[in-house]
Amino acid sequence: MKIKTIALLHPGNMGATIGAAAATSGARVVWVSRERSKATQERARQAGLVDVKNLAAAIRESDVILSVCPPHAALEVARSV
Repeated sequence: MKIKTIALLHPGNMGATIGAAAATSGARVVWVSRERSKATQERARQAGLVDVKNLAAAIRESDVILSVCPPHAALEVARSV
């Protein structure tokens, strides 16, 4: 299966870098800007990520869901999906 779209949850410094690499390789990388900081929104914009506005859309449109977050937040992020 060729991965065409990746949902990137919470693109911080590390996640945005991974997302940018995936986008450069030809993948469409989506994320959700709602309730995210201006700094995160700017990182995502610079990385070429596509804002799909809500988590349901990100999940529905994606072949893979990628979460890059601090260990203490991993369970909460996983439960949100």
